[in-house]
Amino acid sequence: MEIGVELISVIFNVLYIVGIARQKIWAWPSGFIGCALAVWMFYSGGLYAESLLNIIYSVLAIYGWRQWSLVDVPKSIRLVKKPEVYLIILIVLILGLLAGYAMADSTKNPLPYIDCMIASVSILATIWQAKRVLENWLLWIILNIATIFIYLNRDYDIYAIYSFFLVIMSFWGLRKWRHILSQPHS
Repeated sequence: MEIGVELISVIFNVLYIVGIARQKIWAWPSGFIGCALAVWMFYSGGLYAESLLNIIYSVLAIYGWRQWSLVDVPKSIRLVKKPEVYLIILIVLILGLLAGYAMADSTKNPLPYIDCMIASVSILATIWQAKRVLENWLLWIILNIATIFIYLNRDYDIYAIYSFFLVIMSFWGLRKWRHILSQPHS
């Protein structure tokens, strides 16, 4: 794999996370570019669900940019409702398993179930970012820990290091959003 594409993708995606944590609308175009570059990289490496996921991320970057352009940023962070979260996560996990089964049956993906579970939960986490749901950061912490191992398995060393960095950044983003949520709004 061409290391330049991987590195440029990582740079744009780091800018995305910094911007999201700081609630800057420019984060969404940066994420779009990073994900668009990752599509080709993952497809050529046989991680088809990761490639598809980055296509979806690219679309969600447009959605997120639109969502964030419509609301007052600091006042809009919210918590997910408890009954809602259990049902949503159950549906996402079932969809991930079904996609994993389909991928195992129709591709040469070496880790179809793990790849598809990460993809399905990542979509939920990104939608929650666009809707400014605080718990998106908790999902990202878990997801980024899991992706470290997938990327090391597929020799994407830069992305493995990037995922480790994202674990740290996700804790930072969670802290920043909790602080904003705790502030009284006038």
